[in-house]
Amino acid sequence: MNLDTIVFNDITVGRMLFWVAVVVAIFMLPKMVPKLYKLIFGKKKVNLQHTVYFACSNCGWEGHISKFGTRCPKCDAPAGDLDT
Repeated sequence: MNLDTIVFNDITVGRMLFWVAVVVAIFMLPKMVPKLYKLIFGKKKVNLQHTVYFACSNCGWEGHISKFGTRCPKCDAPAGDLDT
C-alpha cells in the first residue's frame, strides 16, 4: 500500500497517518511532560546514612562527607578522626 493511495475523496493514507500521530501525541503529551520535568529537574533524595558533618580546620569548609572519606573535598586536607 502506497502512502499516496486515496482513501476518501482527497484524503490519502499518508495524511491519515499524520493526523493519527498528531492525535496520539496530543493525548500522550500531558502525561509525558510532568514525568520529563521531574526526571530532568527533580531533586534527588540523598541518603545521609553513611555521612557525617565535618568542618575543616585547614580551609573552613563545612558540610557532610562520607564516614569512609578521610579528606576535605575543598583542600584535600586529612579529615582526622571521624566518628563512625
